[in-house]
Amino acid sequence: MTPLKFLSVGSATLDLFFQSDNLPEIENGMRLSLAYGGKYIASNFAESIGGGGCNAAVSLARQGFEVYFWGKIDKAWAGQKILTALKKEGINTKLVDTSSERVTTSAILLGKKRERTIIMYRAKNDLLNFTEEVKKTMKECQWLYFADLALCPKKEKLDWLKFAKDHGLKTFVSLSGREYKKGIDYLDEYFALSDIFILNAHELADIWQGDAPDLDLKNINYAQKLNLPLLIVTCDIRGSYAYTKDKVFYQPILKTKIADSTGAGDAYGSGFLGKYVKTGDIQKAMEFGARNASSVISYLTTQKGLLVD
Repeated sequence: MTPLKFLSVGSATLDLFFQSDNLPEIENGMRLSLAYGGKYIASNFAESIGGGGCNAAVSLARQGFEVYFWGKIDKAWAGQKILTALKKEGINTKLVDTSSERVTTSAILLGKKRERTIIMYRAKNDLLNFTEEVKKTMKECQWLYFADLALCPKKEKLDWLKFAKDHGLKTFVSLSGREYKKGIDYLDEYFALSDIFILNAHELADIWQGDAPDLDLKNINYAQKLNLPLLIVTCDIRGSYAYTKDKVFYQPILKTKIADSTGAGDAYGSGFLGKYVKTGDIQKAMEFGARNASSVISYLTTQKGLLVD
């Protein structure tokens, strides 16, 4: 049987992880306190490719799908590391744009309880050219996985989603945090083009300028409220919820020893999507998404723990 084809569009980054139990803290461990001129020695270090588009592409490829990645990187050593890693996973990289001057890079500092502080250089890689080659490839796919691209204009993102829907693709959509704060009127056009939409509880609360703890996730059907066919809401240690127009589903977290929580949302979303496409079963998809996320956070990178299915 020919595997389904996915186009994953989003960011590609180089992630550097530094972990130490001896990073100085203030405010009862809630803030790092690094001195100018100081030198801090990490006891654990790892590097990997990351970014929402890359993480999803790797996860879906490991689940047995044929995957294309569309994003922007540079031609230098960082970009080559990303290309090599994607190709090693069996991902088709023909749509990767290598015209960037830099690659987005993150230094992730982890304390003794694995709290994160992230220092990021954001390259100008969110602006993608919707070429004829991209359109041709999109027409060959069954699913578009859209991950973030915070600095890409809304009009361009909507154009991609409209093109996908016009050519029979299903769409899985995740936006950047800053977009949720613009409210329902701003988001409605995205919702109308989404078959599956995913966000976290804080982002859901931001839509109404509220606080996540105040959301009644169990009793209010947010798919109805936002006019979405299928909505996923992740809630950190409170688990996750899925909403269709007539039902609410719940999945508790799967406890594990946390090495680093970076990439957990990408792992959940891509794990959910892959299992849902295979089975059509929302509860099974939520359980696999939770397992995928739980596995990822037990390692000191965003992709080492992504599951094979």
